[in-house]
Amino acid sequence: MDLRMHDTVALVTGASAGMGRASVLALAAEGARVAVVSRTPEKLAETAQEARWAGAPQVHTVVADLTDADAAAAVVDETVETFGRIDVLVNTVGLCEVERGGILAQDDGYWQRAFESVLLVDVRLCRLVVPHLREQGGGAIVNISAMSARHYLPVMAHYSAMKAALAHFTKNLAREFAADHIRANAVMPGMIESESVAAAHEQRKEERGWTDEEVFRDAIERYPLVTFADRFGRPDEVGDLVAFLASPRASYINGALVNIDGGSIF
Repeated sequence: MDLRMHDTVALVTGASAGMGRASVLALAAEGARVAVVSRTPEKLAETAQEARWAGAPQVHTVVADLTDADAAAAVVDETVETFGRIDVLVNTVGLCEVERGGILAQDDGYWQRAFESVLLVDVRLCRLVVPHLREQGGGAIVNISAMSARHYLPVMAHYSAMKAALAHFTKNLAREFAADHIRANAVMPGMIESESVAAAHEQRKEERGWTDEEVFRDAIERYPLVTFADRFGRPDEVGDLVAFLASPRASYINGALVNIDGGSIF
């Protein structure tokens, strides 16, 4: 399917790895021009090169820490200066720390880091980009939330709480700016084997002598009913969904919280 995104300008955060990188490549394959943002210059350069190979007619890289408000504003200004506009914003940034000692054992700094890196970064980027979308007559925003926003997941309460807030924010964003032809949707990934997750699985396989199947079954035992599938999801599957939601083909999808989890009870 042609998503009709040729020459569309997309700003993608968290673009150097995982679902952010996959989103860049999916958009590039549809002919979008992409501004890619990350804190890691080497990996960001790799993403940019792969985006060119995938078909992006123009790629612009910006190394920035988006938890810094001034840096975030500079990213948006630089993107508009480079491309002349922004049509699509894809927010994929989100630090996930594993809780140690239970939910009440985490201090204020721990929760503050989650708030700033998982929720506030996305809110800030939307606040900066929406005026540009309104001025040009519309656009699309895709935020990466998480399936854990909808259910109990141990050792990730802080992360899940912020992702739940992001989903709620996305709903409100969609309602408030629908009249401006701005669509906002949230993707709710389940058990996706991102680079960091894959590394943890490889370590477990090495330490315990497990197969891929045994690693998956262990995860299902620890987190039952989180997927009906017989495997982990892939980042590129999330990237394809992001590209579709960002495209004119999804013109009647707004305010949706879209599961991509292989099927689950949530």
